[in-house]
Amino acid sequence: MIKVALLVIVTSSMNFKEMPNVSVTGFYEDIKSCHKVMDNIRESLNTEEIFDKNKTKFLKLEIREAHQEGHMYWTCQKRVEFN
Repeated sequence: MIKVALLVIVTSSMNFKEMPNVSVTGFYEDIKSCHKVMDNIRESLNTEEIFDKNKTKFLKLEIREAHQEGHMYWTCQKRVEFN
């Protein structure tokens, strides 16, 4: 059963009305396995590691291309079940 997803969120600094692009890049059995993949991403892309007020781990990378400026974020999210 899939329990944790690795999400990539891309935001634009040029167009604040544009919705962030959210993609699922992988599925993992537990948060530890997902964080291990994030650690590899951090090392290979030299991203900044940040935490929100709930201690959720994020990676942040600034995008500076001619056609787009913004940030790319990675995070692991547990599956949510609705009753």
